[in-house]
This record gives sequence, C-alpha cells and structure tokens, in this order.
Amino acid sequence: MKIKDLQQNVANALNGFEELVKGGCKAFAEDTRTVYSESEPWTQQGDIALVVVTPDMQRNGNCADGIPAETELQIQCSEKPAVSRVKSGTITALDAAELVMHALDGGQFCWLSTRQSFDLKTATLTATVTFETSIILSR
Repeated sequence: MKIKDLQQNVANALNGFEELVKGGCKAFAEDTRTVYSESEPWTQQGDIALVVVTPDMQRNGNCADGIPAETELQIQCSEKPAVSRVKSGTITALDAAELVMHALDGGQFCWLSTRQSFDLKTATLTATVTFETSIILSR
C-alpha cells in the first residue's frame, strides 16, 4: 500500500461515517494535490474539515512484499469558530475529533491522543487526533 492510499482509505471511511457527515464534516487526504484548495473553502463556509496526515513513519521489521512500517496517522479536525458556531447543525472540531476517535479506534488503528490548538492568524481551531497503525509499503 502507498502512503497516499492509506490516507485516502481513511478519508473515504470517515466520509462514510453518518454522524460526521450530518455534523458538517468532510475528510480529505493530505497527499492529494488539491487538499488545501478543497478544505479551506469547507471551513470558510462554517463546516469542519478533517485532513488525514501521516507525519511520522518508521520501519517495523522485514518483509519480501514491501517495507513494513509503523506510522502515526493524524486526523486534523479544523473549524473557524466565528463562522461554524453560528451555523445550524455543525458540530465543533472537538466533537468531530471525539467521533473520529470512536469511528477508527480498534482493529487496524489504535487511538493515542487528542490535542487542540488555535491559530490566531487564520482564526482556525484544530483538534488533532493521533492513532498508531502498521502497513506494508509497496511501490
């Protein structure tokens, strides 16, 4: 599996999770060429963007079919509170993060942590959910 495929598979799974969709959330794979041009307008209209990233990857043994890797998978749940908190039906970034935790934990993904941050320059609140997982990297 390629890293981009892992990100897209997780984004697809989250986009199929009814509670997230009803709450105004949409997931994007970071390794696509259009991720920021697609996710930024999503938050500008008062919805929650879920960006799937893989910030850290390490070798985890040997394998004839590829490279075994252990990775952190992060889902960055971002909102612009000045817009999203007045839009009816939209959940908060932290609500989305908690739903993501429950949607993915178990099986292939092990939830590790959730952290919030606020960017004053862009007025964006982000709740980042971190999971641990393993994959076999292939060409």
